[in-house]
Amino acid sequence: MEGQNQNSGNKIANRIITCVFLLLVFGLTIAGFFSPVRARSESENRNLAQKPAFSLKALFAKEEEKRYTVQYEKYLSDQFVGRDAWIGLKTRTERLLGKTDINGVYFAGDGYLVTKTEASKVDHVQEEKNITRLVEFVKKYQESLGEGHVHAMIVPTAAYVFADKLPPFTSEYDQGALFDRLGKDLPQGSFINAAEELLAHADEYVYYRTDHHQTALGAYYDYRAWAEATGHVVRELSEYSMSIGSEEFYGTLYSKINLPMRADTVTIYDDGKSYRVEYDMSGKKKNGLFVKERLAEKDKYMVYLDGNHAMADIVKMGDGGKESAQQGEDSADLKAQGKRTLLVIKDSYAHTFVPFLAQDYDRVIMVDFRYSKMPVSMMVEQFGVTDLLVMYNATNFISDENLYQLER
Repeated sequence: MEGQNQNSGNKIANRIITCVFLLLVFGLTIAGFFSPVRARSESENRNLAQKPAFSLKALFAKEEEKRYTVQYEKYLSDQFVGRDAWIGLKTRTERLLGKTDINGVYFAGDGYLVTKTEASKVDHVQEEKNITRLVEFVKKYQESLGEGHVHAMIVPTAAYVFADKLPPFTSEYDQGALFDRLGKDLPQGSFINAAEELLAHADEYVYYRTDHHQTALGAYYDYRAWAEATGHVVRELSEYSMSIGSEEFYGTLYSKINLPMRADTVTIYDDGKSYRVEYDMSGKKKNGLFVKERLAEKDKYMVYLDGNHAMADIVKMGDGGKESAQQGEDSADLKAQGKRTLLVIKDSYAHTFVPFLAQDYDRVIMVDFRYSKMPVSMMVEQFGVTDLLVMYNATNFISDENLYQLER
């Protein structure tokens, strides 16, 4: 009799749990229908999937990413009611279970979040393609611009510089082997290894705690490595005017875990020179390298050269507010006048780096292959390029499928 009562009690408890679960699922589903569709998640700092248009072509699409069912699943996931809170709850649960990395992010020492790049998941075919493309690119343009005018700087990520902060038994991609390889394969003197400079200052605030980028201080050490390798005068940090842009920056890695953390500080180092910047060949020009209104937004890293653009054309202003370089001048004319134009092919790591070297050139043009399809050969001719720099962080460099454009 006692056993029957216990079984009956268990059944009632199971039914209650089932009912609560169903009410929760259906309640959230119904709430989802009445909730407004969000275009963007500020906490994740990305655009959210929108409801796909139904068609038979989309339903039976050969490419999985274009298939209607896959797109609709992403839409439901992105628009799930209380998504941000659920991400935080999931992270807390997994941390309680002892996980040291969540959503591709390590919980590293000293309160750092660090991007995970597992060695076994690296696409080595893409890596080899990109190394080969870079080597051939540098050789090609050294022939036309000169050996001392073409360089590549592949910068380590926090996972390399802060290796001692990573959880035990990690199997990270070997960035050191990449730097050794590039040093051997690239023409002598063309590879700039910023890793040594950064490792020497690894106890300083050279990477953000909540973002995958370097801080402006980290970028300064990149600049020191660049200046020493290219024969430029190395300016001390004290020669720049330092100011705090924000002490409330929560970056890309924070967005993946959504847990309370200490905020990062955005620092600006200004060389005191005047610049005029045109973005995306729009014809509209802005003054200065720092867009301070961006500090009011979630992604405060955009204060540096206004974030990601296909192209940023930076011209140093001369006496009387006159531009020191004009579009249309060819390389021969610029060299004859002692003027230099630097083309930087880059990812977003360059945004904090370029302000340190901008005064060394009359013009600096930054191009991002993710958004620009203009052939390099055309840019070199059209903008009178005298110097070239390819700058990426290491993990972006080995995986970027857009580097085929180095061949154009």
